[in-house]
Amino acid sequence: MVQHTVGCIGVSVILGQIDDSELDLVVKAQDIPLGITPGGGTVGGFGITIKEASRADNVIHWPTITIENPGRRSAIYKAASDALDSAEKVQATRMGFFTMGLEVARLPSWEIAEEIVKAINDYSKKESLLNKIMVVVSSPTQMSSFQYAITNISIISD
Repeated sequence: MVQHTVGCIGVSVILGQIDDSELDLVVKAQDIPLGITPGGGTVGGFGITIKEASRADNVIHWPTITIENPGRRSAIYKAASDALDSAEKVQATRMGFFTMGLEVARLPSWEIAEEIVKAINDYSKKESLLNKIMVVVSSPTQMSSFQYAITNISIISD
């Protein structure tokens, strides 16, 4: 686990699974398809998906985004920003972003990291009850991308 501070918010980047029952709000994939088309359909028509379970009180799902979506960066940023606003509405103090669904969709790890970190950075400029964000990644590459994005926040948030 790597700990950082963005504004007044503590941000932890964790590799692997965690028990999310201690978090007030989480962002996860609803269904992780084993192959999706740009329109959100399944490749081959099989429709086999993996469900990402949660024990958190409030769960928000990532939108279906693929590598072929030209607006994937803005979709990630908007989903992360909307989730942070939702955290405020439910008076959350701790929330989590789970990136496995985005990683399985083969989105570039740096795009995922940069857009989530930009959203956290923009949100951190507001007064908020939110004081802890956990980013749970499922690969060392994604961990490295988040470390880079947080370390270089002033460069990516222009």
